[in-house]
Amino acid sequence: MNLATHDASCRDEESRQHYARALRSLQTYLGDPVEHVDLALAAAPDFVSGYLFRAVALLLTTERRFVKPARASLEAAESLVGRADSREKGLIHATRALADGDWDTACRRFDRVLAEHPTDLFTLQAAHLVDFLRGDALNLRNRIARVLPRWSPAMPGYSFLLGMYAFGLEECNQYPEAEDAGRRALEMDPQDAWAVHAVAHVMEMQGRVTEGIEWLERRQEDWSPSVGPANAFAYHNWWHLALFHLDRGDACRALTILDERIVPGAADVSMALLDVTALLWRLVLLDVQVDGSFEAVAAAWRAKQAEEAGYYAFNDFHAALAFAGAGDLDDLARVRTAMERAAREGDPSNRVMSAAVGLPLIDALTDYAAGRFARASTTLAEVRDIASRFGGSHAQRDLLTLLLIDAARRAGQPNLARHYLNERLAAKPASGLGWRMMERI
Repeated sequence: MNLATHDASCRDEESRQHYARALRSLQTYLGDPVEHVDLALAAAPDFVSGYLFRAVALLLTTERRFVKPARASLEAAESLVGRADSREKGLIHATRALADGDWDTACRRFDRVLAEHPTDLFTLQAAHLVDFLRGDALNLRNRIARVLPRWSPAMPGYSFLLGMYAFGLEECNQYPEAEDAGRRALEMDPQDAWAVHAVAHVMEMQGRVTEGIEWLERRQEDWSPSVGPANAFAYHNWWHLALFHLDRGDACRALTILDERIVPGAADVSMALLDVTALLWRLVLLDVQVDGSFEAVAAAWRAKQAEEAGYYAFNDFHAALAFAGAGDLDDLARVRTAMERAAREGDPSNRVMSAAVGLPLIDALTDYAAGRFARASTTLAEVRDIASRFGGSHAQRDLLTLLLIDAARRAGQPNLARHYLNERLAAKPASGLGWRMMERI
């Protein structure tokens, strides 16, 4: 069996080639993997793994608009279950849970597939990304560790395994091990944008600002190529580069990256809008003028919220951030209403995320926007340490700490502001951003 593709149930060679390209696209983020798998399915309409790949790839976008076509692909796979192999049957069950919004069950079912097929890189990447979406740092690391002994560097896709392991190690605060795994991954395949990203996270979390800038700029052609297919993950690595510049005090460079590299591809993609919104808030918290940018990003979120509100709490919170930044308290209230409904009757995983983390954060943001800074800081302090439950990385959730510090400062609570800033500076003693915030307090 081809360890890179696990396409044994497909006998059509043309379809297998397209499917291999789809996998490569998913692993490198170069081009559109769904376009490749559509070609595979056109060549072999009974290709079970092709339909499952398509369904999972669409569901991983975290957007409700893709659920219907994902379900159609899943149902096509289910209709072909009689010709499915054992791996595909397990994936059908896992993908059904994913489509139903039960991400915990989906990951348990993905893991059962991996116990029997530990070199199935597609299943591993799918589970890894869902671990990220549900904020499960332990399994971001341990899911890779469970299969790692069954791999060898000679196997196709080993570099991507290491890239995922690097990110899991980083999210578990094992920074030297994470950096080593990420660098080894890139020695084997320089186009692994996820491994580039994992090492950038290490440098972000350790406050290695100059190294982080050099790391991303030196490897730019690997993760944001100027020729060939665009990298669909490049916007996020650009975001990391902007964060490094902002930490160094170069707000102009951060704004240029935002305007030229992140915003152009963000209008219709929730994951990119997250980064635009979060970077704008960091700029504002440092008293940088953003000249109407919040109005533009709020308009983009407003267009998406018509369909997406209440689907994924992490996205909803960033929509709320955009509305608060634009001073649009009516739309901020509408996000809260949608999230309250999701906490009562939404999909299983998002129901928990919305109730435990999303709603308290929206309430804190509403208080902040209304000038009730003491209440905002109290709520942020209560929920910040469990915020991983609604997904994202340490670097993304750092915005909650920055908001807490700023709310405490504005509330006339300098000791509380210093209290949380001390924690941040202990981890990042070289962070210029942290020391500038301390001076303001």
